Order: sequence, then C-alpha cells, then structure tokens
Amino acid sequence: MSIKPWIFKGSTTIVKDRWIDLHADDCELPDGTKISPFYVNTIPDFVVAVAVTAEGDFVFVRQYRHGTRQILIELPAGCMEKTDVTPAAGAARELLEETGYAGDEPVFLCKVAPNATNLSCFAHCYLITNCRKVGEQSLDVSEDIEVLVLSAAETRKLMAEGGLVQTVHIAAMYYAERILADRQ
Repeated sequence: MSIKPWIFKGSTTIVKDRWIDLHADDCELPDGTKISPFYVNTIPDFVVAVAVTAEGDFVFVRQYRHGTRQILIELPAGCMEKTDVTPAAGAARELLEETGYAGDEPVFLCKVAPNATNLSCFAHCYLITNCRKVGEQSLDVSEDIEVLVLSAAETRKLMAEGGLVQTVHIAAMYYAERILADRQ
C-alpha cells in the first residue's frame, strides 16, 4: 500500500491580515472521503539563530508570548522578510535586530516544519559563532525583548530543566550541540 496525497478541491479565506492567513480547504482523500473544512494557516517561513560568543556563551532572548500567556526564554528568531536574500541572511538579521549581536557567517543546522498538520511554514535554523555586541536592539513596536547571555553550563542547565519550550528552538539547540561538540 502506498500513501497518496489528499486531493485539493478549493479553499475559502476565513481571515487574512498582517498576523494570520487562515483558510478552509476542501479536500478529498484518495478513497473518496471528503475532508471539509480543513483549516490551514499560511504564514511565512521563519529563521532561528543559535548564537554563540567567542567565549562559548549562548545569546538568548526573553519575551512575552500571548499564545501561552507566558514570558519565555527563546533563541533569536523571526519571520523571513522580502529583503532577506537567503534564510541565512534572515537569521543574521534577526539576531542583530533582537539582540544587537552579530557574528560569523551562519552555518545551516536544519529545516523543520513546526506543525505540518495545519501550518504552511518551515523554520530554517542556523548556528552563528563568534558573536559579539555590535549595536543596539532594533525592535518592532509589538516587541519587548530582554537579551540573556548564558554560559555553556547555564545553557545545559536550562535545557535539562525544560527552560526552553519551543520545539523548533529545542531542535536547533540539539543540532548546534552536535556541531559544537565536533569542533572541540
């Protein structure tokens, strides 16, 4: 038996604004079963930066996330912008905007689907080493971000205690850990 994709029959936009592009798709399974509506949120791909200083410290951010109604520790990240020539350029831009840090050329870690069931986007994750503070934050009006620089030991503790909860960020850290371990 081979798996076959659903048959797309059409789509109706439910809401579309700067934050969301939610549509209801009419689909049919290969056996003829109708799946309608099936909701999909079309959002831009985003980038995630695992930023490490020359001293081996990790650069994180803390910010409020309304979906969980919590202030979370995260990696610098954000949506790709039209001006980003590549996802790597987007990761470097987000790191600089959110933290004021910059570093070496981004190294690709992984491309992951945060929720392939009903989100259209992928996350492009990069490792940026030899980071240093080169400027101030350049935040959007909706952002209130605190920069945290944690030692490698503090970062291991953060990971071990579940202090990083966003799945894409956790995946990026594990991929980065493999590369960083190989460099030692």
